[in-house]
Amino acid sequence: MDIGKALTFYTEDERWVEKLAIGTGVLLISTILSTILIGVLGYFIVLGYCIRLMNNVKNDVTPVLPEWDQWGDDLVRGLKLFVVQLVWSLPLIVVMVPLFIGAAMADSSQSGSEFFGTVLILCGSCLAFLYAIVLFLVQPGFTVAFAEREEISDGLQVTRIWNWTMERIGQVVLVMVVILVASFIVQTVAIIAGILLCLVGLVVTLPLSQLIVYLFTYHLYGQLAREGGSETSALTDAETLSASDDDWEPPASIIEE
Repeated sequence: MDIGKALTFYTEDERWVEKLAIGTGVLLISTILSTILIGVLGYFIVLGYCIRLMNNVKNDVTPVLPEWDQWGDDLVRGLKLFVVQLVWSLPLIVVMVPLFIGAAMADSSQSGSEFFGTVLILCGSCLAFLYAIVLFLVQPGFTVAFAEREEISDGLQVTRIWNWTMERIGQVVLVMVVILVASFIVQTVAIIAGILLCLVGLVVTLPLSQLIVYLFTYHLYGQLAREGGSETSALTDAETLSASDDDWEPPASIIEE
């Protein structure tokens, strides 16, 4: 796992400044327009762009940093990946329900309601914490699985994604921890730089830092996919071969004999 490469790879592209500027502009406009919801389209575009970046890393394509020339396709890719992320997040939303119910009961003046409310809060917190860890660990897996064919169903193959994650759990944990640390450092540097530039600089430094974190994250995901392979694709190929064997028929000449 080349962490340093993931931080600096884009500088190897002759047009890296232009490409980063375009991505920063997309995120800036998206942030401004987020108040009327249309801004989310820009985030979907960046997500789709990062999927192409990840596949470039996986397949050793150069330059790694894609061109900004597939706006519509990137929008569709990003929207599909968002759906995958949302579906994986639904159980976390469900386990948060006891927290709200418990909080309402805990505010009650009745002692029995307060007790059960406290129990619900504790149970809900434990369940939410445990599933948050699971969601944290499977993010690379369902992203890699989705990127294989860019089909939502591929990113929701729970058993295959879980097995893929467990087979390389050490690398997955390392990648996710590094992403958390790098995100904190990059965002902190961006805030300090923006403040030093009379606050106006935040308009550029914040979306730029967000873009860099995206690129860093998906470069590492691409390294995971390249080094570890994709169990989902391997199983799909095996199933295809099996289906082909079942459909095979001997030549007519052999049947006649």
